[in-house]
Amino acid sequence: MSDHDTPDGAGQAFSRIYNRRLVFELLHQNGPLSRVDIAQRIGLKPQTISSITRELLDQGLIREAGRSTGLRGQPQIYLAPNPEAGYALGLHSDRGQITAVLGDLLLRSVARLNWSGDTTDPVATTAVMIDLVRQLLEESGVEHSMVWGLGLVLPTLNADMYEIEMSMPGWELWRGFDPTHELATRLKIPVLTENDATAAAIGTLLHQSDAPLRNFVLIYIGYGTGAGIIVDGMPLKGVRGNAGEFGLLPSPDGNGVIDDHLSLHAIARLLDRPVEELTPDLLSELHHHRDSRLMLWMEEAARTLRYLVSIMETAFDPDTVLLGGALPQSILSALVERSYPLLASLSALRMRDMPRFSVTPLVTDGAVIGGMYLPVFVNTRSDFRNLYIRHVAGDERPFDHR
Repeated sequence: MSDHDTPDGAGQAFSRIYNRRLVFELLHQNGPLSRVDIAQRIGLKPQTISSITRELLDQGLIREAGRSTGLRGQPQIYLAPNPEAGYALGLHSDRGQITAVLGDLLLRSVARLNWSGDTTDPVATTAVMIDLVRQLLEESGVEHSMVWGLGLVLPTLNADMYEIEMSMPGWELWRGFDPTHELATRLKIPVLTENDATAAAIGTLLHQSDAPLRNFVLIYIGYGTGAGIIVDGMPLKGVRGNAGEFGLLPSPDGNGVIDDHLSLHAIARLLDRPVEELTPDLLSELHHHRDSRLMLWMEEAARTLRYLVSIMETAFDPDTVLLGGALPQSILSALVERSYPLLASLSALRMRDMPRFSVTPLVTDGAVIGGMYLPVFVNTRSDFRNLYIRHVAGDERPFDHR
């Protein structure tokens, strides 16, 4: 809808909100820009752009960011988002650890906390999350009213929904437990939930700068194996948010499912160690010394990855497939190398701008950074809001009334 349309009532209000979102999204993604630049890119009338930008300036959502020099005519004023106009929280709860980050409107990390301990009890773990959020806000000095939302990232399925057992080891007590309601109620902050694979893919999508990828699949190896799928710059979630749960597919050798071979649990079984001990530092040390049991797992994992990549290339025809997860970069890189030569597929082009399979550029903290990104984009981009609106818990703070 453009300002050439003349709706009335609710339609006119929607048009105003939608145009505000378009202007702010453009500035957030491509600013600083002049009002002339904005009008040319969006196609709205100059007076409409002037009205919207004046409103956004008055509300402190954008700011002036310099003037043009050396050009004919009146100097143009450049506009950019105000990084202090809003903040977002990300929480990633994994087995034995929780990571919490706070970022500004430009998605730059302001504060971070890491916690290690027992995460098997959902009630106690949720209480820890609440304490971490409160500590982040207190230490950073960010006012509660300035927080647009919290992105919660968990590696577990809502197993209580299904006819067959879907619980992951170590998450049995989480069956049927919904931490989003407790977090939203106690913190008075809107909460969005996402799985770790999709969150890491969103983090990769939005973390890019030049020539960003808009169609890719990110394989995420954690306590299980999943994939975040990005199609035309949007995460593919499925009807119940379970798209990408490839760890539940039968393994290529017919022995169990992929999770049984491509996961931290598979490594723990071969090493005969509790999975809680498999920290990135320990795995890096074992890989550095070429531990024979870890090397055995890597050979099997590479065969499984070769199979998975072929499935994803055939099913989604992506620009590329990426690898990330809870493993150190040295192991991820070695797994990619061992996966070649890949199986034949229509992605095996003679001329390619990028490899078919490589390590994600956002290896560290991809999941929690993706979680932190969610509230800002849900509140500034109508497409993200429509995608996640059914997952929002707590009071809604849509960008359209700020």
